[in-house]
Amino acid sequence: MIVTYRQFIVKILIFTLIVFVIAATLFSTVLKPWYFAAYPYQILLIAVVTTFGHLLVLKAAGQNTRKFTTAYMASVTLKLMVYLTFMLVCLLIDHSQAIPFALTFIVFYISYTIFEVYLVLSHIKKHSKISL
Repeated sequence: MIVTYRQFIVKILIFTLIVFVIAATLFSTVLKPWYFAAYPYQILLIAVVTTFGHLLVLKAAGQNTRKFTTAYMASVTLKLMVYLTFMLVCLLIDHSQAIPFALTFIVFYISYTIFEVYLVLSHIKKHSKISL
């Protein structure tokens, strides 16, 4: 199981680096008028929260279906609460860039969610007793 955790951490670091490079390139060229200073923090927050949520789900996937389902739903709920809190705090501090902030956050959230779901499904198909 530790090998699986390490593999995920390496994969999410690579994915985060790719997302950061793409975002930095877009914000320095095409999306220059929409640049805002908090986008690196968005990426960092989503990567960290996704990592902890995914590790929780991986641990539960090795057990039974009920624990997996509970862990997955708890992970999603906690992530959404953390994300909404982060968005509210950032938008209360500086609401002048609300639209670029929200749109960028949604794009990052969807990207990381697709990444995580793909890895969870592939892990379950290979290693788990849970049937899909």
